[in-house]
Amino acid sequence: MASKGLWVEMLAQLILELEGYTVEKTRHTLIVDGRPIAEIDLVAKKEGETYYVEVKSGKISVTDIRQAYTNAKLAGGKPLIVARGFSDEAARITARELGIEVLLIPDYFHLIDTEEIMQIVEETVYLTLEKLFPTPTSPLSEEELATVRALANSNTFEEAADKLGVSKQELGQRISKLKEKGAITKTSPYRLLRLQSKLLLLSQ
Repeated sequence: MASKGLWVEMLAQLILELEGYTVEKTRHTLIVDGRPIAEIDLVAKKEGETYYVEVKSGKISVTDIRQAYTNAKLAGGKPLIVARGFSDEAARITARELGIEVLLIPDYFHLIDTEEIMQIVEETVYLTLEKLFPTPTSPLSEEELATVRALANSNTFEEAADKLGVSKQELGQRISKLKEKGAITKTSPYRLLRLQSKLLLLSQ
């Protein structure tokens, strides 16, 4: 989720609160046998039960519903979905048969006032900027600065690699090191990587 995803996620949190849930975690990594296998958008509680919540900005399909069900069962809780609607009748039936509660975003618009919407917008902008403005843990080397300049001044990943005279694999390794250093936080889509590189150059 970029800014659109953050907006929907915050709207989902507000809807859950309206329904009496308490959101305890966001972006929860599901670990099975010591390995991360999925990221669950929200973890919420209500009346002592733990719910693993998938948030979708669009309509949900049978595949989305099955995935939410599987993730929740592996995590040891109940599945819950917040979405704009069902993609078809099969999706609606699947959710009902699996016992998954689906909260539909349009049903709640009349319950949310303008002030709450503005608060969500402000929070979304803040979190987006916070993610995009990097804070390196140490100064960048000349090679790292050259990499950042190439990323900032290229329209594609391939173009950046060509400007640096390195392979795409080598550029990928350089970006990974920048990420480890805290200089880069968003590596995809490329437009966000380029924007973050431009912001990073402004701070140097």
